[in-house]
Amino acid sequence: MNAFVVHRDPFTPFDTAPSTPSVNDGYVARIPHDDILPHVVGDAFRHRVGTKPLDLSRWFVRDPDWEPTVAMKRALIDERRNDVVCYRDDAHDVAQEAGELVLGWLGKTTSSTGIDALVDAAREVPDDLTVLRSIPGDSDTGGTPGSGEQLPFVAGAVCSPSRWKLSEKIGHDMLTVHKPVSLYAEHIGAAVDSTLTRLTPDKPIWRSNWTLEDHPALYQPYSPNGPLVEHPSELWIRIERETLRRLPRTRGILFTIRGFQEPLTTYVQRGPDAIRTLRELVSRLPDALARYKSVYDYRSATINWLDSLLAAR
Repeated sequence: MNAFVVHRDPFTPFDTAPSTPSVNDGYVARIPHDDILPHVVGDAFRHRVGTKPLDLSRWFVRDPDWEPTVAMKRALIDERRNDVVCYRDDAHDVAQEAGELVLGWLGKTTSSTGIDALVDAAREVPDDLTVLRSIPGDSDTGGTPGSGEQLPFVAGAVCSPSRWKLSEKIGHDMLTVHKPVSLYAEHIGAAVDSTLTRLTPDKPIWRSNWTLEDHPALYQPYSPNGPLVEHPSELWIRIERETLRRLPRTRGILFTIRGFQEPLTTYVQRGPDAIRTLRELVSRLPDALARYKSVYDYRSATINWLDSLLAAR
């Protein structure tokens, strides 16, 4: 594993120092979409599917992060293609349909086929693109529609992994992919599977999730061996906006992931409500999940720091 290089540029890989002068000099990292910010639901921790209908006019959202994220992705695809593009031999038809769908939304086309069509699309949008293949179940033999359908990940172009490796996810279904996530199976495993099998081409959906990280890089396929910073004011909040669309021809599913990173010091400037929400979410995390989210080593200090910010207001 390569060592983490300390820097503050989300668009520079975790193991690389930003160029000097950096092409991103003057950039201010700020999550540009309020609708994806975390919020408190219920009175105790629980994983939630939390999907909402997707307005296809906003499938991919242009914002100040669009261009630097696309530039980062193109460089990674050119320089580390084997790390950021992965697929199974049976992925080409579903990958091509997914790529063509994305490019069509942009008003573009491609002459590429198979996985290369997906890569062409990945070079044009800031979102990571992953594809699930539909393997029919009982619906072909008179059972309930969607019953028994299998949906393994078969292809992806992922340039913003949050401490996971694409190659380790290919070939697995959603439950297996999320096996490292504490309480995922117990809380939402069945609900996620049901959501996916019921997904139709005319009703795409989206959701978001959050975590804290001690490094700003969007491209982080590894976890560090230990804490990288000393104080919670040096942490970053990472939020991901995910969309899911059923592909009309192959019946696969295109799962997109758009990552954002923002320093915690600017995130809390949103005011007391944002601070209280984050404090509650951090304090509720079970220990195993806090470790998975890179929060555990910083949790007590982060809660104390957030409390001090609230007390000072």
